[in-house]
Amino acid sequence: MQFIGALRHLLNRTIDVKQSSWSIWALLAYATCLFTFSAYATANEYKTDIQSNSPVSNNAVTDNAPTSLKTTMLNATLLNATLLNDSHPHWYKVPHENTVTFVTEYGEVVIALSPALAPNHVERFQALVKAGFYNQQHFYRVVDGFVAQGGSNDTHDKDAFSQALLSELTAEFTQPISKHATVVESRDMFAPETGFLDGFAVGMDRKSNEMWGLHCPGTVAFARNSEKDTAATEFYIVIGQAPRHLDRNMSVIGRVVQGMDVLQKLPRGDSKYGGVIQQVTKNSEIRRSIVHNDQYPSYFIQLPEHEEYASRIETGKTLNNPFFHDKKYTPRPVDVCYYQTKTTLTP
Repeated sequence: MQFIGALRHLLNRTIDVKQSSWSIWALLAYATCLFTFSAYATANEYKTDIQSNSPVSNNAVTDNAPTSLKTTMLNATLLNATLLNDSHPHWYKVPHENTVTFVTEYGEVVIALSPALAPNHVERFQALVKAGFYNQQHFYRVVDGFVAQGGSNDTHDKDAFSQALLSELTAEFTQPISKHATVVESRDMFAPETGFLDGFAVGMDRKSNEMWGLHCPGTVAFARNSEKDTAATEFYIVIGQAPRHLDRNMSVIGRVVQGMDVLQKLPRGDSKYGGVIQQVTKNSEIRRSIVHNDQYPSYFIQLPEHEEYASRIETGKTLNNPFFHDKKYTPRPVDVCYYQTKTTLTP
């Protein structure tokens, strides 16, 4: 029971987030070792109560375990979660299953998905990637300063895929406002309020209780025909100035967290064809698409509560910097598409 007391003591400690990361991980490893030893000792006492010839599932063993073993397991789990959260304050850790990589001629493009913005479209995108739908396909429409659009083309053998993957989806232009959304600006040109949900830029309307993804540089969304419920397989990524007129008219699924420089290297289409490339080459190809698993590193998106981001926003509003001399009209409204939250592998 000394172990449980030690765990509780550790859980109640205030961990200084400014300490070096190695000390946090050392503490985590130490706690894990303690947990393993204590759980083994407690379980060793418990095993005498289980008949060796009785078929007992793992769940049954856990459910019937003595309180001491359950408490040990719970405290260790809480400690691990506490240490992990405290080691990366004000960062959103993108789940592996919500991270997709496109491999191209020029490098990799990594996309973080947000099911909260368009759950059915995110699910479709994940399914298409897992099925290999985008492999050896192309960014076939690339408009300078606007978007890079990808997916299938006329030579794509769609018979190899189920109709369920190709069916048109009901539009998901808006969602109810999440309680986790943070407001950054209330004087935006295109929305009553703008801010972030888990680091993804969103617009909000309190009167209608609506929230939607913004078309910032790096935003990923599904393409469609003129009719609203016609998105199925095609997607686009914003590569230029934010086309905010598309807000609330497209189903936004995520943002690029790595590889915007790769997208900028893609060949452009002729404007007289609407940016559609007439003869695609290897330079436009999506060689491979991958949904991440736990073998891949985790990506983190900065939250607006982060001290560094709050400082950037404050400077943007007040121009409190020696470089600025004309500070008339301050505090000025800020564009969250310009002041996007940062992304990293090493928060």
